[in-house]
Amino acid sequence: MKHGLLLGTGIVLMSLAACGGEQQTIVRTMTIRSSEASRTMALIQATERVMNRRLAGAGIQNAHASTIPTGTNAALLTLTLPNDEAVKKSNSILNEAFTFDLRIEETKKNADGTSNWVPTSLTGSSLVWVQAVGDNQTGEIAIELQFTEAGRTMLEAVFSKNAGKHLGIFVRDLLVSKLSVTNGAVADRVIIGGIPSAKVAEIFSDDVNVGLLVSFTKL
Repeated sequence: MKHGLLLGTGIVLMSLAACGGEQQTIVRTMTIRSSEASRTMALIQATERVMNRRLAGAGIQNAHASTIPTGTNAALLTLTLPNDEAVKKSNSILNEAFTFDLRIEETKKNADGTSNWVPTSLTGSSLVWVQAVGDNQTGEIAIELQFTEAGRTMLEAVFSKNAGKHLGIFVRDLLVSKLSVTNGAVADRVIIGGIPSAKVAEIFSDDVNVGLLVSFTKL
């Protein structure tokens, strides 16, 4: 199984009123939607990493994201931005909606030679958690997708009906990886191998977990 391009999450943040040319601070309440309390801190820390990567990726210099827990399944996100232009650029990028879904590749190609991908019922709500995993003996890095019970049932149905085809993983409507579909039972975890480094696996896992399990509201 090969990995594809990795994409960041789309997180909606509303900026505070800005004064021209002066440093801006955006503060938002974070709500963690995870059934396991042990993952709350992991998601808070992942959010800080994701937001700092998003700011850097936007070319915004002298910007910083920080998070602090405030209670059960709750935290505060603070973005410190250098000026009005940085605020506008950040909002333009972060207002992009985050989506995650799985699609089946049809054998018949489009007129331009590209694949035709048919949606399945598997979406972000079918996942419980995404994490980087490694083999201590071989050093191989992989990404593990953990499905809900309902998601696992749907995955089994998709596999049984589409043997020999490919299952595409789409993030923000772009293909990031393809899996070969085999017939038979499917475990509650799917492993995506061939990841070049632990850092790449961490970035992907952070982005998907935060995109699916963290929401932001204005104070």
